[in-house]
Amino acid sequence: MKQTLCSVASNVEVMPGIHLMWIETPDIAVAAQPGQFITVRCGDLTLRRPFSVHKVSSREIALLFKIAGKGTLWLSRRQTGEKIDILGPLGKGFSIEPGARNLLLVAGGIGIAPLVFLMQHASSQHQITLIHGASTAVHLYPFSSAGKKRSELPPLPKEVQFVPVTEDGSMGKKGMATNILPDFLDWADQVYACGPADMYKAMALTLNSFPLEGEDKGEGEKQSNLKLRKCQVSLEVRMGCGFGACYSCTINTKKGLKQVCRDGPVFELDDIIWQEVRI
Repeated sequence: MKQTLCSVASNVEVMPGIHLMWIETPDIAVAAQPGQFITVRCGDLTLRRPFSVHKVSSREIALLFKIAGKGTLWLSRRQTGEKIDILGPLGKGFSIEPGARNLLLVAGGIGIAPLVFLMQHASSQHQITLIHGASTAVHLYPFSSAGKKRSELPPLPKEVQFVPVTEDGSMGKKGMATNILPDFLDWADQVYACGPADMYKAMALTLNSFPLEGEDKGEGEKQSNLKLRKCQVSLEVRMGCGFGACYSCTINTKKGLKQVCRDGPVFELDDIIWQEVRI
């Protein structure tokens, strides 16, 4: 964890109300792992704002964020060369089991942010399916065809199958990302997700109702489905300090009270007591 004053390398609106910002911070870039986050001091606001690490290069990290309040509005207005105060990398990120080959990533809206970093980290050694659900086509992640410029969104690796889902049917499948989740469960070795709490609750119901051996499946498939119950999700909650000192982001889990900033933001889906989570 390092606090540093660093320069904005670029800041571009890549989707309506959603910005891609590259920040020059070599120490954090080399240390960050998929699923971790940083916090940013946004102007004169008292509390720092947390942001998932979206992508890294040798000397820079990228943030993908939606304008949702005073802090993100302030950040969206930063120009190239301006300095911002950041702290990170923070939290516990995603983990991949040694024997896993097929990874299923499920993103709801701006939840695509940490999953792109995971996708790029893992795509050289794994087959990946990335489901992105959004309200309409303009809010789907627009992978670039070349990705040659720093301000562009990255291209889609050849090892990745991208499955767009829109609520209005304007692109890809119509509905919610969770509607098509069962189509990929037989294929996937591990599942990762980032999105709103309602999406996680729907995923928990889907995974718990997925057939196990003893109903109509064989022994090999039973073991695969049991692994799928250990889906990893990234929680987005309000934080105070961002590193475990204030306890403002505490949630209740089957393993006791946990702090999202220190023990997460990545948790096992079935460890969380969803009835008590308020996001």
